[in-house]
Amino acid sequence: MKGLLITLGAVGLLVLIVGGCTLGSYNGLVSADNEVEKSWGNVQSAYQQRMDTLPKFAKTAKLSAEFQIALQERYVKARNTVNTAAQSGDPSKLENVANAQFESMRSFITIQVEAVPEAKTQQLTELNAQIESVERVIKHERDAYNQSVKNYKDKARKFPGGVVAGMFGFDANKYKIFEASKDAQTSPELDLDLNFKR
Repeated sequence: MKGLLITLGAVGLLVLIVGGCTLGSYNGLVSADNEVEKSWGNVQSAYQQRMDTLPKFAKTAKLSAEFQIALQERYVKARNTVNTAAQSGDPSKLENVANAQFESMRSFITIQVEAVPEAKTQQLTELNAQIESVERVIKHERDAYNQSVKNYKDKARKFPGGVVAGMFGFDANKYKIFEASKDAQTSPELDLDLNFKR
């Protein structure tokens, strides 16, 4: 009788240990599976952030660059006109030309600043910083995704997780390490052609 109780106790203890291992492995696989899905969602979120922000920054930088080029061209033209008037030796002509050029420049700047209030001289630098920042986030999220896939695969293949994975239908090959495709994983082309209407 005593031997039977010891045997039953040992079997019961073994059932508890195996059950605990099974439950722990199952819960670990569920958590790892959820982590992979969350990580992939973060990658997709970073892609969306890139598509939402970079074209807007590129447009603003382009407008800013166009404004700066037009302003420089206007300034050179005004300076040359004033210099030509100064060489004529007629002070009244010089004064009239200088006043006209000043008004023309002032009007141009006012119109352009009102038309493009978001244009700033540092937009190209800011665009470059934004591109670097967004691409860094994307790389970080891809790396985190790859790590979560590795963790899932480890849990689904190692003992005792591999046994539990087989029992409950966790496929060790369900997820693949990130591989960029030609279209979706490519950074968008940014149109920086300067077509400012002068």
